[in-house]
Amino acid sequence: MMRVLLTGASGFLGRALAPVLTSRGFEVHGAGRSAQPPLAGVNWHVADLLTEAGRAGVLAAAQPSHLVHLAWEARPGRYRDDPVNRAWAAASIDLLAGARAAGVGRMLGIGSCLEYGPHDGPCHERSECRPTTLYGEAKLDAARAFVAAGSGVAWGRVFFPFGPHEPEGRLIPRLIRDLRAGRSFACSHGEQLRDFIYVEDLAEAIVAVLVSDLCGVVNLGSGEPRSLRSVVEHFADRLGARHLVRFGAVEVSGVDAEPIIAADVGLLRSVTARAPRIGLEQGAERDIAWWTNRLSGAS
Repeated sequence: MMRVLLTGASGFLGRALAPVLTSRGFEVHGAGRSAQPPLAGVNWHVADLLTEAGRAGVLAAAQPSHLVHLAWEARPGRYRDDPVNRAWAAASIDLLAGARAAGVGRMLGIGSCLEYGPHDGPCHERSECRPTTLYGEAKLDAARAFVAAGSGVAWGRVFFPFGPHEPEGRLIPRLIRDLRAGRSFACSHGEQLRDFIYVEDLAEAIVAVLVSDLCGVVNLGSGEPRSLRSVVEHFADRLGARHLVRFGAVEVSGVDAEPIIAADVGLLRSVTARAPRIGLEQGAERDIAWWTNRLSGAS
C-alpha cells in the first residue's frame, strides 16, 4: 500500500486533503505537535517538525512512500512577517533531505502565490519571483530546495483557497460571521483580482499532482480571477445582506493592494485535465452552510 506522510494534516487544507488521499488508496499518516482528535483515515504521530528529532522520528514511524508537506505558520494577521518563517524554511529543507535519505520516492511541498510578488497579470511557473513578505521569501527558499532536488519532487504554489475549517480571521469567514449577525462588514474598494479556489477542488488538484510524474513548480489555483468585490457580493447576496457591506471603508496596502494575484494553470491542467469540479458558486453555498451550522452550534 502507498503510505503518505501529510504534515499539517489537522489544518484547513489538511482536513480536506486527507479524505481525498484515502479515497485514492493511500494510507495517511499525519503529524503535529500535540495529540489531535481522531481524523477519519489518518494515523496520527506527535512530532515537532521544527526540531531535527521530530522530523527524523516521524519519518521513521510513518515509513512513507510519499510526502505532502503542508505544515507552516499560517495564522491570519501573523504569518506574513513572523520570524518563525525562517525556521519553517530550514525545517522544510531538512525534511526533504531526510525523506530522500529514507527512500521516499515522491514528495510534494506546498508553497504560496506570495512567492511571486507583484505582477501585471496571471503568474506562470516561469514568472520572476520577487516576494514582498517574509512568508513569501521563506516559502521561496524552500521551493528552490525542492526544485533542486530533481526527480520525484514537486512544489505547488497555492493561491486563495476557501471553505470549511478556514481560519476565522480570513476574509470569507469574517464576512459570513458578520453578515449572519446583522453587522456591517467594512472592506476595501474590492477591485483587486484574486484567484479563489474551493478547498475540496484544491485537494483534488494536489492529489492529481502527487500521483503524476510532474516535477518542479506548479500553480494550484482555479485559473479564474475574480474581483474581491464580486466575491464579497456573491456571498452577501446568498445571505441577503449586501446592504451591510461597506466597500472602500478600509484602506489597504502591500500585498492586499496588489491589483492582481492570479494563476496561469496550464501546467496544472496537464495533470488534472479539467476545471475545478465544485467551483466558486457551489463552493460558496457549501461554505455558507458549513459556517451556518458551526456558528449556530456555537451559539
